[in-house]
Amino acid sequence: MELKEAKSKLEQELIKTLEKHKRDKAAIDLILKAYKFAFEKHIEQKRKSGEPYIIHPVEVAKTLVELNADTATICAGLLHDVLEDTQTTAEEMTALFGEDIYSLVEGVTKLGKLTFKSSVQEQANNFRKMLMAIANDVRVVLVKLADRLNNMQTLSHLPAEKQIKIARETLDIFAPLANRFGLHAIKTELEDLCFKYLQPEEFEKVKKIVSSKKSEREAQVKIVQEKIREILVKQNIAVEIQGRAKHFYSIYRKLKDPTTKIIDPNQDHQIYDLLGIRILVNDVKDCYATLGIVHEALRPMPGRFKDYIAVPKSNLYQSLHTTLITPYGKPIEVQIRTHDMHNIAENGIAAHWNYKETEGSNKASSQEVEELGWIRQLISWQTDMEDAQEYLDTVKKDILSQEVYILTPKGDVFTLPVDSTPIDFAYKIHSKIGDTCTGAKVNDKIVPINYKLHNGDLVEIITSKNAHPNLSWLNFVKTNQAKHRIKTWYKKQNHDRHLAIGKQLLEEKFGKEGFEQFIKSQELEDVAHKLNYKNSEDLIAGIGSGDTTIAQVAGKLQQTKYGLESKEDPLQLKKIKTRKAASKGDEADIPELDGLLYNIAKCCMPVPGEPVKGVVSKGKGITVHRLHCDNLSQVDDTRLMQIEWRSKTDKYYPTFLTVEVVDRVGVAKDILTLVADAGINVSDVKVRDRPSENTAVIRMILNVTGKDELQKITNSLKSMSDVLVVHRQ
Repeated sequence: MELKEAKSKLEQELIKTLEKHKRDKAAIDLILKAYKFAFEKHIEQKRKSGEPYIIHPVEVAKTLVELNADTATICAGLLHDVLEDTQTTAEEMTALFGEDIYSLVEGVTKLGKLTFKSSVQEQANNFRKMLMAIANDVRVVLVKLADRLNNMQTLSHLPAEKQIKIARETLDIFAPLANRFGLHAIKTELEDLCFKYLQPEEFEKVKKIVSSKKSEREAQVKIVQEKIREILVKQNIAVEIQGRAKHFYSIYRKLKDPTTKIIDPNQDHQIYDLLGIRILVNDVKDCYATLGIVHEALRPMPGRFKDYIAVPKSNLYQSLHTTLITPYGKPIEVQIRTHDMHNIAENGIAAHWNYKETEGSNKASSQEVEELGWIRQLISWQTDMEDAQEYLDTVKKDILSQEVYILTPKGDVFTLPVDSTPIDFAYKIHSKIGDTCTGAKVNDKIVPINYKLHNGDLVEIITSKNAHPNLSWLNFVKTNQAKHRIKTWYKKQNHDRHLAIGKQLLEEKFGKEGFEQFIKSQELEDVAHKLNYKNSEDLIAGIGSGDTTIAQVAGKLQQTKYGLESKEDPLQLKKIKTRKAASKGDEADIPELDGLLYNIAKCCMPVPGEPVKGVVSKGKGITVHRLHCDNLSQVDDTRLMQIEWRSKTDKYYPTFLTVEVVDRVGVAKDILTLVADAGINVSDVKVRDRPSENTAVIRMILNVTGKDELQKITNSLKSMSDVLVVHRQ
């Protein structure tokens, strides 16, 4: 397609979409101005398919129009790649389109630079940046999701490796995010597209199930629709009835559900909502009237009714759900809602947030800002949770997961992940309520504290001033927020013990002379901040608990006066002088030791990928130590040599790992099972000591290929509910 022809065709498509949604002339003029500007800026660029690049921002803008987004957001959709991919300056864009549109484009540009496949710490930081951008202006997420949708729609033009990477990220992050904001249409299409690329065989199987007897099902549904319409009209209820198709990924999840035993496509009656009916009425009163009428006309299926009007979902979704038995003996799901509810159900925040363009204001009301409280909560959790893996798990499990809706006796509604317990609910309300929880009533009946909550449960938490968390709670709580608070309470109770251990370790490392000055020094305070502690005392306690190693502290101190040799400084980190050995003979995993006799130090057990030093011993060759091994401080500098691992090794190396756990029957077995499932051999395991009545310390020797494998299994162990601390010796 010629550029001139493409420009005209795309412009007409855009105008047609805008007019269909009754946009006024002023809005259309501004949007077309943004289109023409974007066209000129992207004129030399092409997509992987070979098509003009401008097609992409136009498709993004059309999606935003369909979502009923405001004019500034549609303009930002057209301009979202201009700042990053062209020579356009902030000043130029602001002068042409104003501060509001520029700010939106800048926010989307920043989101585009975030990746969720890097290190755990970087992922956590990127999550926080994304949520901060959304909290600042929720319209940013509309543009980003419309952008991701078109990228997924055109994913076939990328190499298979990139297809899988992008689809996985979309399914893990962006589809749940769309659901959290009530963007049902985008969420379902993203999930189906991801499903197609990530599990192509299962995707085709589901397509076969859906296509099987499709025309027969549609004919039966149409008859049911007409019967319901006829009954409602007789009752003077103005009604619109729509057919509703279930999307592929949702059907797949039903197939994977152990309660759904469907295998043969001919057994599709076991899936309740391959096709369904949506009934739209004028007001809430008519919703409940319609429910009663259809229940009289067609027998309802027990246990399949949900009232999301009385108890809306956290993404503002409202509707009545029921399942009816048709005259053909097959169940059909029915949704009943008002037209306004339907608009919110399909378009989420884009429908709910009323931007006042006529007054030049596009900010939401205080009530609407309050509804973004879950985003602000996540941002605050980032500062509260020092462990990046814990923060990521909290985002994914507590926010981007499937939810149940729980009520307090006062009628407040809280959302929690599926299978949450009263303890999770208590911590959701407030950390003090969780810490002092002694029991719970659910629907006015006393239940065990590990009871699994269900949609619509009314929960009353019973507390006592003298109560405190029990470490056994970690065995059944669902939310990472609850796990974090329980572990935090435990650590606070053991603060003094950990502080004493930390001081002892520091004194052993840096010597007794001047020690008191050292632990009160500004240098150690600075190191504490660099390692994300509030102060040096918390850092020392962190060393004592195993959360932070002496090696980490020593590495940061290298940048301070304690890292330099000086007669004035009572404490010194020894500067390591190096010499290099000649390479000869057989190839070793450490190039400098080729042909030489060497062994791995048993005191610190280094593994490939970790910084190391060689110690020359007469008659024993070279011993390889970790760079920050305590024993190196006792070695004369002339015996040290600079060495490095080869980039790749194919051997297994033993190394220590210490795990502090909640002491219960079977905990060691669970840990060893997790390690075995990871394909890692354990050559030795023993319980070293019991720091308290409820905890134990397990010491293991693992055989790993290197630092990456060790880090992976360490992170997996940290994610276990019974594990309190994991660290190297």
